[in-house]
Amino acid sequence: MLSLTTGHILDSWARLTPERIAVIDAATDTAWSYRDLAHACDRTAARLHDLGVKSGDVIAYVSDERLNTVALWYALGKIGASWCPLNPRATVDDWIRQITHAEASLVIYSETFEPSVKRLPVRSVDLGHAPRDAADPVSWPVTAHWPDRAGILYTSGTTGSPKGAWHSHRSLWGWNTSVLCSLGIGGSDRFLNPYPLYHMGGIGFTLAAIQAGATTVLATPFDAQATIEYVPRYDITVTIMVPTMVQALLEQPSPDRQTLLNGHWRHLVTTSAPLLEDTRQGIRREWPTVRLSVLYSATEAVFTVASDHHGTSSLTVGRPAFGMDIRIRTEDGRPAAPGQAGTIYTRGISLFEGYHRAPDQFHAIDGGWLTCFDTGYLTADGDLVLVDRAADLINSGGEKISSLEIENILLSHPAIKEAGVVGLPDPYWGERIHAVIVPRVPDLHESDLYPYLTQHLPRYKWPKSWAFVPELPKTGSGKILKRALRQENPRGR
Repeated sequence: MLSLTTGHILDSWARLTPERIAVIDAATDTAWSYRDLAHACDRTAARLHDLGVKSGDVIAYVSDERLNTVALWYALGKIGASWCPLNPRATVDDWIRQITHAEASLVIYSETFEPSVKRLPVRSVDLGHAPRDAADPVSWPVTAHWPDRAGILYTSGTTGSPKGAWHSHRSLWGWNTSVLCSLGIGGSDRFLNPYPLYHMGGIGFTLAAIQAGATTVLATPFDAQATIEYVPRYDITVTIMVPTMVQALLEQPSPDRQTLLNGHWRHLVTTSAPLLEDTRQGIRREWPTVRLSVLYSATEAVFTVASDHHGTSSLTVGRPAFGMDIRIRTEDGRPAAPGQAGTIYTRGISLFEGYHRAPDQFHAIDGGWLTCFDTGYLTADGDLVLVDRAADLINSGGEKISSLEIENILLSHPAIKEAGVVGLPDPYWGERIHAVIVPRVPDLHESDLYPYLTQHLPRYKWPKSWAFVPELPKTGSGKILKRALRQENPRGR
């Protein structure tokens, strides 16, 4: 029986709708049809085979070549190897930790990253802009199977430890199907995706749109003014964005905001962070004819989807997504009553396959149920209301950032005695990184720490506000009370 691996899906659309546009790189205005994408995939698969890549291998990549990156996903899928994206903004040390943990055997890169990649301890190859001869009519067979691993994505957990989430071809099909059916996306849609192609948003939503036979416009990195131009230019019907991106659009001049309605834009989907009420009201005010949906999802699974008619709370994230189920458990593991807060669990077709080399470390899957340790409750009508995210995980601009990682770096500075890092509500970032410091020396200022941070952390993980205090609030056992840091919010600078 034919199993719908990523390679089978692409080949099917290349046969059925060869001339339909599959992907567009908005930065270069380059478009590939489904036939073009399939040919690029096959040429890349042939080149990877020449390099010795085989089924079961893990191949890392760091690239700013958007269309070739999409072709790489499908080429690895045909061979039966797995992709492992590296964050281009991370440090080389971060890359080394990730590829070591993932046991990657090869790193694919584009020319921009050659100086950094050459410092890695594994073989690296620049596939170039045109693997093999673009005229080569190579056709590469699909050797992968539905249960085979397709890709591993790293998320920052509350422990700050590496957390590689595996998706198989089967779970990707389920993740994509849940998104498509929940949001009503089909082959006639033109889908704007501003997520970076190392993020589950960039990968998952692009794979989902291709699974539907739709057109994806890759508009990364996000730029508000460019987005205002892209939506009418490419006749976009569906946009999916982090709420901070939407807020940036709302801050553009009124005539520019209104040009978004000049085409067939019908659906705005927000995900990756809570949608603040001010942003929600701004959407309704500026684009009243556009359907608004909130997708509560993670790298590991799609949880729920909420449309405007779901619930009255701004933190309502809706009903279980297509093919998914939701349960709330109290601290003692019992099912929670309607309105009773507890830990959110989900199971269903979009559930990932598990964590790499640490299936028990994170306690995420319990008898087929996944939790990201978020807290919420179900209303009597069956809507999920999100009370809080994972306790110490900071969700800033759609990036999930480990507070423990930042604290460890700060505490290694000789002038810092203690440090607590939390996320505070921010109208633009969703949460901003806030550091509360107990200094060892008088008159310590955050500017004194920036040279040190430059050496140890990528800039997007730097604190955006600071407070310097004589002591941190703690429990009787000496544990820092981060809840108190959030509530007291010492006046920072």
